[in-house]
Amino acid sequence: MKGLVILLALVGVMTGCGKQEATDQATANSSQLSQSVETRQFVDSAGRDVTIPATIKKIAPSGTLSQIVLYTSFPELLVGLASPFSEEAKVYVDSQYWDLPEFGQFYGKNSSLNMEALSAAAPDVIIDIGESKKTVKEDMDNLQAQLNIPVIFIEANLENMSSTYEQLGELIGDTTATEPLAIYSQKVIDQALTVKQEILEEQRKSVYLASGTVGLDTNAEGSFHAQVIETIGAKNAATGVDVASSGSGTTVSMEQIMQWQPDYIITESPDVYNLILKDPTWATLTAVKEKRVYKIPTAPYNFMGFPPSVNRLMGIQWLGNLVYPEEYQLDLNQVTSEFYQLFYHVKVTPEQVKEILTNAS
Repeated sequence: MKGLVILLALVGVMTGCGKQEATDQATANSSQLSQSVETRQFVDSAGRDVTIPATIKKIAPSGTLSQIVLYTSFPELLVGLASPFSEEAKVYVDSQYWDLPEFGQFYGKNSSLNMEALSAAAPDVIIDIGESKKTVKEDMDNLQAQLNIPVIFIEANLENMSSTYEQLGELIGDTTATEPLAIYSQKVIDQALTVKQEILEEQRKSVYLASGTVGLDTNAEGSFHAQVIETIGAKNAATGVDVASSGSGTTVSMEQIMQWQPDYIITESPDVYNLILKDPTWATLTAVKEKRVYKIPTAPYNFMGFPPSVNRLMGIQWLGNLVYPEEYQLDLNQVTSEFYQLFYHVKVTPEQVKEILTNAS
């Protein structure tokens, strides 16, 4: 009888332990499930496997290029800006975004990222968009470690903008906005590459991109900031000179430009535009004589790529239609209106389109 009592007591203890173990396991499983619901994994363009919130409600750009892409796709999620909108740009940007906090930029010669301001804004993720640098993986890891905020890199080149938007939609978990942007981007690139393939070498026109205070700075052949020229099937007139790593370009001489004899001259500066048309030295160039000097549209962002973001898609259509009108056959007024509505979320008036394209055709 005594043995039976002891046996029953042992069974009770073991049953209690079993229940406790089951409870502990259930709690652990519940915790793991809760964590998996609250977070997810995302592999960025640098091959980094980053843990991010399951639902992303707040985003921050790492620089101006990223800012433009994010504004075109998810403006309502922005908690700050890399750089303020210019007065020229504000005409085409919703006023609710003008006064967002400024964080500065992570990359570039003017890198000025304000860690405290960025941390205070508490974004769910920080997004870097642009060309892939050799140190991008280490750079993103270091920034993430410093801020304890997920940092994502999404590669963006002129010809893969559709992929950039697709990745961005996957990151945010919503492709409603990014899908039409990806489709539009691919359509523009496909048209440009088709025209480029069909143009014979002897038909290729040369374009000189005049910048600086007197037009003697340029982004030479192979420059990241002059990709639009080569994408449309034209030749960059500035050959045989060093390619500058910055957007300010390479300084050349008037003698070199005379030797190149570009078919077209384009510039973003109204002052340089007027100088080229009036200066007797420039007047000796065939492009000036035949009135093939044009001003690059710059509102809200330069069509040629300053900064080199999605604004270049509009640049392809503008410059392509200018240099190869028979191949492109675009109604540039209509294209401008459609682009601004889709990418900048603004319905431009005919008067605004005319102002945007002043001296551009």
